Amino acid sequence: PTMKYVAAYALLALSGKTDISAGDVTSFLKELGVTPDEKVVEVVVKGLAGKPFHEAVNEGLSQVSSLSLGGGGGAPAQDAPQEEEAAEEASEEEADVSMGGL
Repeated sequence: PTMKYVAAYALLALSGKTDISAGDVTSFLKELGVTPDEKVVEVVVKGLAGKPFHEAVNEGLSQVSSLSLGGGGGAPAQDAPQEEEAAEEASEEEADVSMGGL
């Protein structure tokens, strides 16, 4: 559920904005039609504050790469065609999203 907040922060950072506040993220999300949870916005902004965004991403990637997710080869999942259909629907929905004049 916090991914949209991180994505909003990332888009603001990638647009060149520095010193991003909770108010910036909240305003951005509201412009996109999202009703943000102020507490989650605060947590995300505090977690990313004071770091250049690319450094925060690199830190996160290094943590993900160290995870042991287990599992192995095995047979493919029986519901793979359903996953493909869901991916197609998701990409169609993404195409309909307005970027709010960006």
